[in-house]
Formats: sequence, structure tokens, C-alpha cells
Amino acid sequence: MGIKALIAECTTYDFKVMLEEKKPKSWLKSVCAFANGLGGSLFYGIDNDGIVKGLDDVQHVCETISSRIRDYMDPLPEVEMIPHDIDGLHILQLKVNAGH
Repeated sequence: MGIKALIAECTTYDFKVMLEEKKPKSWLKSVCAFANGLGGSLFYGIDNDGIVKGLDDVQHVCETISSRIRDYMDPLPEVEMIPHDIDGLHILQLKVNAGH
């Protein structure tokens, strides 16, 4: 599946070329906004122009995201981490469901 097909399924999305581990508040604000709105997705491994760059270690990114969400957010948003392979490159979709 290509990136265009993935984002067609999302009403709100943002691209991140990598996870900013030292600045978690920058992407946690997006998670919070999606949870307080209609939901949305953050795509890691894609630059702002929609060019797939890929991630070296998707598992590490997943673990870091889970840890930071638990450490900084209360109540915890409902999220799903979905790895994708696009043209042999690994990306991660962090899907944030709308809060209730």
C-alpha cells in the first residue's frame, strides 16, 4: 500500500521524518489534539513533503512512544501503532482515536 492510500483513510494527519525523543512535547501535543478532536494519525518515517524516508528501528520507536504517552499524558489516549512497509522502507502510523 502506498502513502496516498494510507492518508486517504485519515481525516487528520501529520508527517514526522523521525521521532523526536528529546522533545516529546512537540509530538505529544499532536496526540493530545487528535484525542480531543476527531482523531488522527502521525506517520513516522515520512518527511513534510510526503516523501518516505523510512525508520531504522520501528520497534524502538513504538516502545518510546508508548513510554512517553504513559509518562506525560493523563488520561491516556486510545492509540494504535501500525507498522507499514512502503517500497521496502519501514514507517509507523500512530493512530489516535477521538476521545469520548
